[in-house]
Amino acid sequence: MRSHFAVSVVAIAAAAVGFGVVVQCSKADRAPIAAQAQAASGFEESEPATEKDKGKESAGKTDGVTRSHALAATPTSIAGLASGRMVDDVASASPIRAGEWDDNANYREFQHYLAGITSPIHSVDVRARRFLIVRDTAGKAVSRCPVTVSDDAQHQVTLTTTASGRAILFPYAEGLTGKHFSASAACVEGSAKGTVALDDDGDGTVDLRINGVRRNDARVVDLAFILDTTGSMSEEITSVRSTIQKVAQTLQSNQLQVRIGMIEYKDRTDPFVTKTYAFTTDLGAFSAKISGVEASGGGDLPEDMNAGIHAGLTDLAWNPQAVARMAFIIADAPPHLDYANDPDYAVSMKTASHRGIQLFGVAASGMNDLGQAVLRQMAEYTGATEMFVLRGGAGPQSVGGGDPISSCGGKQEQYASGNLDGLIISKIKRELAALDADPTRIAGLRTDESAKPCNERFALAF
Repeated sequence: MRSHFAVSVVAIAAAAVGFGVVVQCSKADRAPIAAQAQAASGFEESEPATEKDKGKESAGKTDGVTRSHALAATPTSIAGLASGRMVDDVASASPIRAGEWDDNANYREFQHYLAGITSPIHSVDVRARRFLIVRDTAGKAVSRCPVTVSDDAQHQVTLTTTASGRAILFPYAEGLTGKHFSASAACVEGSAKGTVALDDDGDGTVDLRINGVRRNDARVVDLAFILDTTGSMSEEITSVRSTIQKVAQTLQSNQLQVRIGMIEYKDRTDPFVTKTYAFTTDLGAFSAKISGVEASGGGDLPEDMNAGIHAGLTDLAWNPQAVARMAFIIADAPPHLDYANDPDYAVSMKTASHRGIQLFGVAASGMNDLGQAVLRQMAEYTGATEMFVLRGGAGPQSVGGGDPISSCGGKQEQYASGNLDGLIISKIKRELAALDADPTRIAGLRTDESAKPCNERFALAF
């Protein structure tokens, strides 16, 4: 059976316009926004769905569900995308409604969330956080710049700035010791040095001003999808595939140099564990190639997500000159944490951070607490966000990949919602916009965004 989730990825690769995002705030603030969203979308309030029978452990939540509205963008024309089955996928698949949550913008709440996790996640110490900001002489963000941080014992780690001109350092997680570290930025445009001070376990910034002007070359973007295609994804695979195709079509219509690739992963009991679709600038051909992706295999609840993420970092040839490097991990099941000689997602997320690759999580229907926690860990560590399919968001039987309560730190109802293709496209646009934004203006710095009034949240600026 072909799933709604897969067509949605095809759709992301295909549509540049027609997406909407609504930021939901307090109940009083949300009322007019929700009314507008419902009027625009034609959706009624979503009700708790029944548990779906996936042939594996059901992980949907039925208690404490908050009703939510989501924008449903008008389907975008896909004329000229391709012919045959892929066009049928994009035209017939319903858009996936999803929510988004940013754990770096709510850093303190995220730590409380981690402290309460009972699932066997891999522990990564993120008690202290420092934003390493690299700017040129004009104060503009400098992306793809390596920044090396060293302690007095000569332990060191090198991180790479993203489009925002920032890299996030978690010194305890990286094995650094002491309270003061040296930081050295060695960009193509110039260099700078500074000191990282750990006066407490909170967060702060290190401003590195290089002695040069930022390059004004072409804006190259590397975009990868790491997709679980085991049998339990059959309910959503068609919509995911369509979402990816819409994204590809959208990016193709913009003045960008975009390379798009994909890793398909399953489990060790299947005919293959990972399959690589190499980065390409021919987005139409890429959309046609992934139109044949089907959901099959799996069996037990966890899948080999670890292998999929590792393949995404090692089998795809990432361009070190890309101003943005983004991977979207789309899954409905947690990783196997019991396999011998398997890559470790906690190691992979550090590798991604070192290379300036952001790992965005997308929790599909039925994702359990362990899987949610893993996706959130990877997103937070690499400066990305987590998205989750809303109940009914991929069809009437979709139990959702998360809820405002369960996915947003245990108590929050403030999150962005919209169609998945729109959310992913908005993330790409936001990353590119960060090149020209003030790199010192950081959501969640010293105060969680969820603790601020709605009109003071940085997210509203985008």
